[in-house]
Amino acid sequence: MEKLVAKGIGKLVELKQLYRDKFRTGGTEKLVEYLVASVGVHKNHANVIASFIKDAVDKELESSGQASQAKKRLTFCVEGNISVGKTTFLQRIANETFELRDLVEVVPEPIGKWQDVGKEHFNVLDAFYAEPSRYAYTFQNYVFVTRLMQERESANGLKPLRLMERSVFSDRMVFVRAVHEAKWMSEMEISIYDSWFDPVVAELPGLVPDGFIYLRASPDACLRRLQMRKRPEEQKVTLDYLKGLHEKHEQWLFPTTPSPNSVMSVKEWLPTLHQPPPRIKDRVFYLKGDHVHSSIREVPALILDCEASIDFSKDVEAKAEYARQVADFFEYVKQTRNVEAGVRDNLLLPAGRPILGPDGLVLRP
Repeated sequence: MEKLVAKGIGKLVELKQLYRDKFRTGGTEKLVEYLVASVGVHKNHANVIASFIKDAVDKELESSGQASQAKKRLTFCVEGNISVGKTTFLQRIANETFELRDLVEVVPEPIGKWQDVGKEHFNVLDAFYAEPSRYAYTFQNYVFVTRLMQERESANGLKPLRLMERSVFSDRMVFVRAVHEAKWMSEMEISIYDSWFDPVVAELPGLVPDGFIYLRASPDACLRRLQMRKRPEEQKVTLDYLKGLHEKHEQWLFPTTPSPNSVMSVKEWLPTLHQPPPRIKDRVFYLKGDHVHSSIREVPALILDCEASIDFSKDVEAKAEYARQVADFFEYVKQTRNVEAGVRDNLLLPAGRPILGPDGLVLRP
């Protein structure tokens, strides 16, 4: 390592680039020869290093093209209470604003699939609201399946940002919790749900978003909007039910206290390297806590205030302001991922050596 540093190769990424530029056509033999003759590395060590670098570069090249584009693409899940305005937000703000229309692919919640199941055209959404104690488990299972189908169907889009309406995590941390607490889902049923939820999510990383957007409004505001849109299946939804869902969203996505045990906090070192833009600086947090599913801990969330009822067909500036905040959040998450990738790649391998950020800042002694 000291010999490599003396030759000006202080980062793993630099050694891989050297192999790509000068030695790849000649295979590992040329790299071994260089490491022995020019750097002074023992031949056995040079063989190990060259083999590792070749494998790493080959894997990177194999994953280029479409796979590489898929990795660069970001997914945000838009969360919020029933009738908070998610559909309006996605249709009017994401699709109709200059800031987002070329950036975003919108994936709406698959409500149509819940209203029309199988050859008999069963409406499982209506069945759940009509008899929640009978159909809660059936409905939540089918919701998960349709979200999985939706993720697969939209996985290969070309636009840089995929906005999905809700996620399997809001299903589990809000709605499944709510029906279980209401005793509409038994202990046996929630145990069965959890027994397959964790392993399925672990095997399907596409279900884990790069960020969340929480549309936040009071239960009273949500009830007013629910009554205005008059979706037939929702007429039995009560204010108490909306309050329970609101509390669960808050526990999951909003930092109610500044204590170390709060739901979310900013990463310890990340703000030093890369802070959110001023427009959203006080609206971005990171999921934290033992109650948060392990796959989404430290995933960022953008909190947007949606208490006021806004007519986006008339208030063009309000619509544009929401779009700018989403665009800023996209740029922030994208740059943060680049910073984290640089931290992983920018250093030589040994433990105990300093880990340096892009500007030379020591991240770990």
